[in-house]
Amino acid sequence: MEGDRTGALFQKVAAALLVGALGTLSSVSSEDLARAASKHDLLEKQTLELINRDRLAPEFFSETRGRARPLLWDDRLAAVARAHSEEMVRNAYFGHDAANGASPGERILSAGIPWARVGENIASCQSITQAESTFMDEPKFERNHRWNILNPDYTRLGVGIAKGSDGMLYITEDFVRLR
Repeated sequence: MEGDRTGALFQKVAAALLVGALGTLSSVSSEDLARAASKHDLLEKQTLELINRDRLAPEFFSETRGRARPLLWDDRLAAVARAHSEEMVRNAYFGHDAANGASPGERILSAGIPWARVGENIASCQSITQAESTFMDEPKFERNHRWNILNPDYTRLGVGIAKGSDGMLYITEDFVRLR
């Protein structure tokens, strides 16, 4: 039931954003918009918790050598990640590079975030737990999504989530170690 209401709310918000300045959709209130934003913010922070749980899990010490620390949330990175997820939804594509060709590192740098190391995970899934388990099911000791999650060199994370018209969550996780 809650998912049905949330889905309806996202449809209303998406319609409101499309109608925008035309003002023809009066049934979407600022409270609806705030709830939708809050729902995404909650999912983004829960993603941080899932990632940090994996980084600290004893079963992954062979990969982290026990050196991975919890990632710190970075609002600036989250804004970059959210913009990328929203762009993928808006332009109906799925990829690390932006529509203008900018790589994850370029997008992060253009937001004024000086990084020494950068990585990005993207997913199109029904839930954040599905995305996390899909990433963590990848092969060990390879440069992949799992490697980004467990890499002790990363210190900060920003997550951005947008819901597509197909009902899928488009998730972007941006990892960095600052300069």
